[in-house]
Amino acid sequence: MSGESKFTAVQIRFLIALGSVIGLQTLSMTMLNSFVDIYGETLKWNTPFLCGLALGIYGLANAIFQIPYGSLSDRIGRKPVILAGLALLSGGLFIGFLANDIYSLIISRAMQGCGAIQGLAYSWINDGVEDDKKSRAMSIAGVIVAVGGVGAFVGGPLLYNIMPVRYMFLICAALILVALLFILLFIKEAKSKTEKHTVPFGKQMKILLKDKTVIFLSLCGFINQYIFTVLFLVVPKEINLLIGAGKMWMIFLPAIIVGIVAMKVTANISDRGHYVSVAISSFALMLIGWLFLFLGGINFITIATILNMTGYMCLTAGIPSQINKLVNQEMRGAANGILQALTFLGLFFGPTIAGYFIGVHANSFVGVLSVLLALLAGILSKFCAVSPASAAM
Repeated sequence: MSGESKFTAVQIRFLIALGSVIGLQTLSMTMLNSFVDIYGETLKWNTPFLCGLALGIYGLANAIFQIPYGSLSDRIGRKPVILAGLALLSGGLFIGFLANDIYSLIISRAMQGCGAIQGLAYSWINDGVEDDKKSRAMSIAGVIVAVGGVGAFVGGPLLYNIMPVRYMFLICAALILVALLFILLFIKEAKSKTEKHTVPFGKQMKILLKDKTVIFLSLCGFINQYIFTVLFLVVPKEINLLIGAGKMWMIFLPAIIVGIVAMKVTANISDRGHYVSVAISSFALMLIGWLFLFLGGINFITIATILNMTGYMCLTAGIPSQINKLVNQEMRGAANGILQALTFLGLFFGPTIAGYFIGVHANSFVGVLSVLLALLAGILSKFCAVSPASAAM
């Protein structure tokens, strides 16, 4: 690696700081998502549908707000919009702590979804690094986010054993408040990078929605999240039947470790101009993983989980970095908003559609659809290269 391609000390501190903020959000929301349905069943006026709505509305609200937040951040800066999103998220979590009926929980989860900061954070990260570092920058943030995910899988069940779910909401509200104060006090945004962001929202959308690469990358983000979310609906149930839920970490922890290593390796490959090969290989791993799931048995489930986690984490770093290489800074927030909106729609539709087919005893179709979507995404990825000319958009 040449000296010019190394991160400066300032960049490393910046990446760790923003990655930690996203990691805290991931830790909080991943930990709670497993217990929202359980919590909803303890509240007044609950029904299975309303409990499901409380779980899913977070992803739907997140998808709705990603684009307007991203476009607004292009005009007034990333920091103020992120602070507003974190305030909504923390407030929504606190309302979840206070909820005594299912409708209050639904409002709480909708507010949490309105705190849609992922696209903004990715835009800010990519504002601060050169094109030949973007994939590696995303991988550094991705490792921290992955640690947050691991903490959620381990810490969530431990907290659930010692306290009611409502107090988990309170703890998460406090964590997000800490992230808000950290951004407010310790992370600065260069004014020179936000003063020129004056492209109107309508013009941004007209330009971005006409660009096939933006659309294809965003569709790949949708499929990546869809497949991964469905995996987390299917695999835990199988593990529970075969070896018990208490041993679930024995499957997921190795998968996350392998995924982190693969993400770091493929980030370097992507930054050398080979993103398309990385993306096709990643979706191929997910496709093969689902084929292993059809075989059943704990060994094949373990292999399937590792393959899917590896593909997912490589794409989680690769897709945002690629879209940020394509789009210039004055439209970067809007572009990330489109990507994250479709990604969160994947989070919403994945368990919804899979849950429907499982409910009508069409379990095999869940796997078949995931295989077909992985194949489609691999094909779409062939058209997602970013040339120097296109990067001037």
